[in-house]
Amino acid sequence: MKFADVEQGEVLSEPPICDKNEEIEQNINECQRLSPCTPGDFENMAMTEGCARSLSSNKFAVHASVNGRLLFKTKQSKILPGRHRKRLILKNGSTNVVAKNVEKRRQRYLQDLFITLVDIQWRWNLLIFSMGFIITWLVFAVIWWLINYSHGDFFHMNDTNWEPCVHNIKSFTSAFLFSLETQHTIGYGSRYVNEECPEAVFVLCLQSITGVMIQCFIVGMVFAKFSRPKKRQQTLMFSRNAIVCLRDGKLCLMFRVGNMRKSPVIGAQITLHLIKRKTTTEGEVIPYYQSQLDIRHDSVSNSLFLSWPVVIIHEINQHSPLYAMSAEDFLKDKFELIAILEGTTESTGQSFQAKSSYLSREIVWGQRFEQIISYSKETGDFLVDYGKFNNTYETETPLCSAKQFYEFQKSFSVDCERYENHNMTREHLKNIGSLRSPFFDIIEGRSISSTE
Repeated sequence: MKFADVEQGEVLSEPPICDKNEEIEQNINECQRLSPCTPGDFENMAMTEGCARSLSSNKFAVHASVNGRLLFKTKQSKILPGRHRKRLILKNGSTNVVAKNVEKRRQRYLQDLFITLVDIQWRWNLLIFSMGFIITWLVFAVIWWLINYSHGDFFHMNDTNWEPCVHNIKSFTSAFLFSLETQHTIGYGSRYVNEECPEAVFVLCLQSITGVMIQCFIVGMVFAKFSRPKKRQQTLMFSRNAIVCLRDGKLCLMFRVGNMRKSPVIGAQITLHLIKRKTTTEGEVIPYYQSQLDIRHDSVSNSLFLSWPVVIIHEINQHSPLYAMSAEDFLKDKFELIAILEGTTESTGQSFQAKSSYLSREIVWGQRFEQIISYSKETGDFLVDYGKFNNTYETETPLCSAKQFYEFQKSFSVDCERYENHNMTREHLKNIGSLRSPFFDIIEGRSISSTE
């Protein structure tokens, strides 16, 4: 047994060596038992180099090779839990990307002020709103104090024949209270404006308009912040791991998606992107090259009906970037699969986007999702057990790449078909020989011996 750090991508269990005579005989016997072919079809078996490095997540070890092509299964390998890996999309759907060295960054954010206020955290919103009200109260308090001061009201406070611009403003504190009452239309009645000063009437109208605009802006921002569909992702679930197994004889990558709410998602569509390092023919290195993978749900395309959890399938065929990758390559290679679910919330009619990602080491080979839907005869409802949402069980899966697997299937079927045709020909000749005369049998025997 050999252990290594998962970060280095090494296999933690050492599979059996394929070049031992005893193991070859056992593998041939096992393959003879599982196949309709005779022992003569397996005399030319050859173990390909590198088959011992294949990794399995299954219980049983089965080697079957025809004309140098190999299928390999071995006991389950235990992988030590890896350290936190870098990823573009976190499991909660947030993007792990931070902008740096942006020219005129603050100016650009201020030009899009409303969206900036919607995106920032609540504590900053409350601070900005509080400061906005306090600053406007103070500014207009200073203006009211200056109006009374320029009119000379503070010098005739005890003069009953003097008509001030604003009654009962005796200090800056009373000016501040009048500003607060005016902006929020409180109107206690002890402080009020008269027609003595036209500038006071103008400032009164200006402050009333300013207060209404600030309140409308705050209400709109709070409504937008509460109603944004960003939190809709919290009730949409992606499976913790993706899996690779056989479905209908095809090697497929699968993951599960579910909607916890009863309200359906309208027009739900899902896409799957592969983020991987790529080197072009000119030698240019693209560290985060995006490739979109073809996905489906059962026989349907990427459109989903999310009334119950569904399994999203990507068939690993010749058009897939994963076509030449084996189980061991999934451990060694570093890539990220990003799943993006888009739709419209029925309750609000707003579009939303939910995201999750799977690193190469979060893709489990040789597993299949457990069934979580059952029918209750007592209530007549279909029950979804989300406690088993991430549960999987082992299933026999070839460890080689999809390319090698399909080539093996093709060659195996050709060899078996050739063997069946040979047996049919021999049976046909025997049937014909029983009806022919001995003279033809002698001629046939001579021709066969001469051919040998």
